[in-house]
Amino acid sequence: MTMTHNPVIFIPGIMGSRLYDQEGDLVWVEYSLKLTKLGEMMRIQNPLFVKNNEKDLAALSEDEREYGAMGAFEYPYKKIIDRLCAEFPKRGVYFFSYDFRQSKKDTAKLLDQQIRRTLHAAGASGADLIAHSLGGLIVSAYLGMFGSDTVGKIMTLATPYEGTPDIINTALTGELTYIPGGLFDAVTKITRDVRTSFPSGSDLIPTMTYFSRHPMYHYTKNIPVNDEMPAEDSIPDGEPYYLPAGQIRDAGVNVYEPMTPKEYAMTLQQLFGDGNALRLENDSRTLPELDRSYFAVGINHQTIRSLIFSDDPNEPEITHIIYDHAGDGCVPTDSATMFGHLEKLGKDPQGNERLLKTEAEHGAIVNHDPVIDWIIAVLSEKTAAHIRSDPVITDKTAFVKPAGRQEILAKLQKLMTTIKNQKKTP
Repeated sequence: MTMTHNPVIFIPGIMGSRLYDQEGDLVWVEYSLKLTKLGEMMRIQNPLFVKNNEKDLAALSEDEREYGAMGAFEYPYKKIIDRLCAEFPKRGVYFFSYDFRQSKKDTAKLLDQQIRRTLHAAGASGADLIAHSLGGLIVSAYLGMFGSDTVGKIMTLATPYEGTPDIINTALTGELTYIPGGLFDAVTKITRDVRTSFPSGSDLIPTMTYFSRHPMYHYTKNIPVNDEMPAEDSIPDGEPYYLPAGQIRDAGVNVYEPMTPKEYAMTLQQLFGDGNALRLENDSRTLPELDRSYFAVGINHQTIRSLIFSDDPNEPEITHIIYDHAGDGCVPTDSATMFGHLEKLGKDPQGNERLLKTEAEHGAIVNHDPVIDWIIAVLSEKTAAHIRSDPVITDKTAFVKPAGRQEILAKLQKLMTTIKNQKKTP
């Protein structure tokens, strides 16, 4: 099947679509006084709608195009959409907006309608798909439900195939990149109960395979400061660190041990509720088997590897966050590469990498020029052999930081310790 004339459909990630209420007024995201009512409007019980999915953006001027939800200062997807329209003016370029609160399977059914509608309008037999983050999981769900007969090339960017601990942290604390959770809650009223009610959140949680390699931890016991404490150990109180046995200690005071799989599943049920089906296995493993599938992965950025929870199983709270530099700032590299499974894909007939690892953050990957050039070359069936993966930082050292209000308490504790030590100094 020739694919150089296929229409192109772009599928954004979570929070990347504009959502409207029944009167057609913009809800997500409207930067006005309505922002303080956003929490109520975003409740899963309230139906929300999208617009402009049927429009061929290549036939429109820039001020008429759909770019998805507005970011803090710009439209995150504008650059890639404009480049696609410039490169493929006759193929048709479409933006698939969707209600990102809903499950990937429900959205996959709408994607099927979008593909069929687009193919009918274009008179084509297949559509090329470009998907960012959660969009990649939606595409995988679509393939599992409807097959691959109506799609050409599939390119996913920064997709958490094995889930991401970041979604749990966001669901519990409201913390987004560069936005403190307390501020987000206070301004938008998108509170914890609203966030954890979204079925899409359950689609993004770390799978059991991820958990088996990077377990979550919880507080288990307290040990006196002078018990088993090396004399040369100068780590301040409140700063957890690793022990060879897999425990985490903070200056010999508290001990945190890995959860069992049962404890992990119970914690997730407490957080997201029994009503949401938890995605505990990677159901996207068939996607790489398509020789027309391609993957871009962000690397070398500080990313949440795991989480430490309190000792209350009925009301779990995140007390500390474990970071490393093996990810795109949101999705761990292990998750995005299916624990190295994608490393085996090699190149296509034109010499293009099917897996492109790039030093771009999660949101910025869609605006990264080498990634866009690679996408355009692949969709044009031309070579971009000069575009290679960036080198991966081999140092995977993990470090632990207090989470949310725990960080404030830890800083106060350090301050008190410093003052105490100063008083002891003659």
